[in-house]
Amino acid sequence: MNERTVIVGGGISGLAALHYLKTKSPDSDVTLYESSDRPGGVIGTDIVGGYVCEWGASGILDRNGLCRQLCEELGIEDSLESAAKAAKNRYVLRENKLCPVPLSPATFLFSKILTPKGKFRLLCEPFTSPTNAADESIYDFFIRHIGREATDYIIQPMVTGIFAGRAEQLSLQACFPKLHELDRKYGSLLKGVIKSQFHKRKSDQKAPKRKGSMRLLSFKQKGVSVLVEALAERHKTNIRTGMPVVGIKKSRPPASSNDKWSISLINGSNDEADNIILAVPAYQASSITLSHSERLSGLFKLISYAPLVVVCLGYSLSAATRPLDGFGFLVPPKENKKILGSIWISSVYNCRAPDQKFHLRVMLGGSGVANMKLLSLSDEQLLNIVRVDLKDIMGIEVPPEMVKIYRHERAIPEYNLGHPKLLTQIETELAGTPGLYLAGNYYSGVGVSDCLKTSLAAAITGNNVYTAHAFVSADNVLD
Repeated sequence: MNERTVIVGGGISGLAALHYLKTKSPDSDVTLYESSDRPGGVIGTDIVGGYVCEWGASGILDRNGLCRQLCEELGIEDSLESAAKAAKNRYVLRENKLCPVPLSPATFLFSKILTPKGKFRLLCEPFTSPTNAADESIYDFFIRHIGREATDYIIQPMVTGIFAGRAEQLSLQACFPKLHELDRKYGSLLKGVIKSQFHKRKSDQKAPKRKGSMRLLSFKQKGVSVLVEALAERHKTNIRTGMPVVGIKKSRPPASSNDKWSISLINGSNDEADNIILAVPAYQASSITLSHSERLSGLFKLISYAPLVVVCLGYSLSAATRPLDGFGFLVPPKENKKILGSIWISSVYNCRAPDQKFHLRVMLGGSGVANMKLLSLSDEQLLNIVRVDLKDIMGIEVPPEMVKIYRHERAIPEYNLGHPKLLTQIETELAGTPGLYLAGNYYSGVGVSDCLKTSLAAAITGNNVYTAHAFVSADNVLD
């Protein structure tokens, strides 16, 4: 893209796209428009009484190596911090007790997450047969493979932790495409994993090693906001904040590759560009593209989002009634609690709480009308809900000395059943729209590393990034 490019949206996706464009061609003509008064989107940090409270993501699983590479290019690699080794320990609530997630076959045998009957059913997985269903829910898929109990107490909380959605509603093909492929090819996941790892080891001997890692990364002192602040500082001359884009359209219909894009701003002014990268959530993309294509706008509108409330809490160590020896815990819906889980953030990263204190990050919400109502509750009401559940689960009775609450009405895009077909329709529309590209988390993975990959695809290859949809995120589970 050596022509003029406009990027709409200054979250991590838009900032990364800007960086990749300017790194590829330092003299390229690029402008990024951000509607709020600061770049970074939902990634931000507040320091409250020495506690590091993050608005959105608290870590980055750098599967594809793009985060570390980006940090090297920005000169902030020395600020990177890996999660503590203890963070590999994770817990799931069962019958109001925190049960460690087994990390080996031996610990699985003695785990209390599943009953003997549930363990036996899970061990029958190698005898599973594939399905012919075009699009199967995550819940139905895992019931076929490992049984209802393991699905309820292992898969469902994991899915909630990633997508804040219900496994009954989410598309396996969209969320975990690699598992979908293994099921189609081998029937049994265990057989598929063994054969895939065998082929992977053979190919790895011939190919250079990837820089990606399954270690969770953050940044010293200020958390993930260090990354967006570094990007914003490096490219500040190309960023316009407080400038919402309200519409886009081709200058001369019908659209052709030679026509300029007209970008309408909220102050009544207009800009022109040869290319546009939409790096905004799907619901904003729907509004912005309405003036260009009602069809495309309507497709974006069909992508729903789950609400989420993040409650950051600070306590004296004397309030802890159990060792905070892990990443935290997840709560299966069957446990009938209000909270989705908690990250023991001061156990995962250094300097997230003052000395002799600890920091919890508690999540509420998820898909459903009832959870949407949580957003309208007062801080006091939300805190009361959290304190009741934490008392039951962790035995914490004293009030926190620090409270910071973040409400996200549309936090995480939901890859519901039918999502792959919807993305194919979006791709078809984009194929007839020269110069319009997408970057973000609503089609090929919800994590920061997924956003970086879509930004790289849009900025460097000039592709409508859905062409690699599930194939972008196929390494999410196994690689």
